[in-house]
Amino acid sequence: MTLKTIATGSTGNCYILISDSGNRLILDAGISIADIKKGLDYDIANVCGCVITHSHLDHSFSANKIKNFAPVWKPYESDKARQHTHLGCFDIECFDVPHSVPCRAFIIKADDLTILYASDFEYLPYNLQNKNINVMLIEMNYQQSIMNKLELDGHITHTVTGHSSDKTTTEIILQNQKHLQNVVLCHYSKSGNLRRDEALEELKSKVPEYINTQWAIPGEVIQLGCPF
Repeated sequence: MTLKTIATGSTGNCYILISDSGNRLILDAGISIADIKKGLDYDIANVCGCVITHSHLDHSFSANKIKNFAPVWKPYESDKARQHTHLGCFDIECFDVPHSVPCRAFIIKADDLTILYASDFEYLPYNLQNKNINVMLIEMNYQQSIMNKLELDGHITHTVTGHSSDKTTTEIILQNQKHLQNVVLCHYSKSGNLRRDEALEELKSKVPEYINTQWAIPGEVIQLGCPF
């Protein structure tokens, strides 16, 4: 399986999981439909579906347009915190995460891999160790050390109560390290609240060497389930 990042961050988020059989699952649709189709190399026939974490436009902007060629799952529209569905070869369950609006994270299974996709959360409210997660596409939005020095205002409050810090993300990775192979960090701040090189090196110093860690970079394709 491969993971392609089309866009990441507060200006828009969109990723594609591509199974070994060629099924394509879109994770969030927070950019224009034209850019999504371009990121798919215009292969919309093999898109089996799309999942949306929450209603903010940097995640949901083109969701309704994707419905023209593939099913779109928006579990946050339901009061049920935990739900389950199948899209193509992908077995998908979701759970609620704390954000400023109803939001869900996803556990996705395909090609003998279990993948956690979690974005826009203050923390994960459930113990996931029994899920045997192999791959994480997970938010690291800001560094706690930088945020602690800033004066509290509306933007800072939204960030710290609706997004994951380097400390929180690292704790989640360490809690689920037993079966973990790949960590791809996403939805990182571009407003000075995160020094990416420094944060990545600090993370690598804390996690086992066998866990491959890197940032999600628009346009890059990552082979999942094996070393880089």
